[in-house]
Amino acid sequence: MSVPPGNRGKSTMQFVESADKIEQRTMQICRHWPKAYMFIITQRTIQLASEIYEHAQKANAIFPKDEGERSLRIRELDMALGALYAYARKIERAFSMFPICGEKKNVSQSDIEIKSNNILEELMNLCLDEEEALKGNLHYTRSLDLSKSGKPQADEQSE
Repeated sequence: MSVPPGNRGKSTMQFVESADKIEQRTMQICRHWPKAYMFIITQRTIQLASEIYEHAQKANAIFPKDEGERSLRIRELDMALGALYAYARKIERAFSMFPICGEKKNVSQSDIEIKSNNILEELMNLCLDEEEALKGNLHYTRSLDLSKSGKPQADEQSE
């Protein structure tokens, strides 16, 4: 029986979906950043968002049946986590350098600051969600007992 939408919690398997949201939202936001920062910070920020998603996809495609496959999956999850931390730092750096919502004519400075703060908060919340999902999946992957039968199973104690 499925769980009603209102009663659903966060799943560690949502790391691919969260990574996709980070990449999509980053591409939308970075289009409005000053062109002067294109080669300094914009391209790298988009690249890191894409790396988070790509490593999450690769990790999700690996179903560990032995230690080698488990190691590959853990490596991809670790790479996604590393890219996530670097991405969060780049977003904070951009926020400290210019309004990350983009400046518009006839808009007050306080409105621009409020919008930039909201965007920063949104991106940081996405990062926190992704971090939680990646760490949860890392824990799950490390706790898999690959010795029983042919199928990976989580250890009884880790559940």
